[in-house]
Amino acid sequence: MREDIYNFWQMCDSDFPLNVMMSGISYCDKNYRIDRQGENLFSFEYIIDGSGVLKIDTQTLYPQKNDVYILTRNSDHVYYSSEDHPWTKIWIVFYGEFAEYLFKQYLPPDTYIVKDCNILSYMNEIINISSVRDKSYSELIDEVSVMLLKIVLRLKNHLEHKVLSVAEQIKLCLDVNIENRLDMNDVCVQLGYSKNYIIKLFRETYGITPYAYYRKHKIELAKHYLLNTHLIINEISVKLNFADQHYFSSTFRAIVGISPSEYRKRNSKIAGTTL
Repeated sequence: MREDIYNFWQMCDSDFPLNVMMSGISYCDKNYRIDRQGENLFSFEYIIDGSGVLKIDTQTLYPQKNDVYILTRNSDHVYYSSEDHPWTKIWIVFYGEFAEYLFKQYLPPDTYIVKDCNILSYMNEIINISSVRDKSYSELIDEVSVMLLKIVLRLKNHLEHKVLSVAEQIKLCLDVNIENRLDMNDVCVQLGYSKNYIIKLFRETYGITPYAYYRKHKIELAKHYLLNTHLIINEISVKLNFADQHYFSSTFRAIVGISPSEYRKRNSKIAGTTL
């Protein structure tokens, strides 16, 4: 068996909203087996190839190629590869308030496996981030926080995949483009409905216009970045595709009531952030 492991446990800081213990790639053999009881850790493990067994709390699951299995805080679990077709898997182990928030807000309770959900590009990016030797731990946490959010949203949308109503299709289109610059004309072209129909239907279903919903949730994501990363205000503005920092700040103030910098000062546990 061979493993490529990046270990950060000595750098963990209790003041950070997220800490990464380890990340890596495991090329398992028939003897691979891990047994843990009640540890304060979360983990995403994506199966690149192979099959195996996960026993977690009262469930027995069979993660195989293209599945994601999830280890949650305080769970008792044991997992091991099959003898004839052992796993190749890519994984990350983490903990903290931000991790708690992601699981509580976006994933159903007792979710331990997501079948046939390809997150390899996100996991590869985490490994790339982990492998940069001159990167500070706080920089690593900032970048990994963004990737974990993307992974959780990918899992959430995959779990919720079903025949969607038109209103739900509109909402999904808005949700997956929160970090992008999206015009209502783009939504109309993608879904094949008129702008007036889309606005009317969305407001009747959700009690808010598509534009107001999109703007509100873009600012919610900005709040997460302000509280859980070291990104400066302009970097957050660019990441969320606002026209410029001034427009981002004025939009933030209109919705939240205070500026982004003031919001960070009042609420963030991250010290020493350059605004």
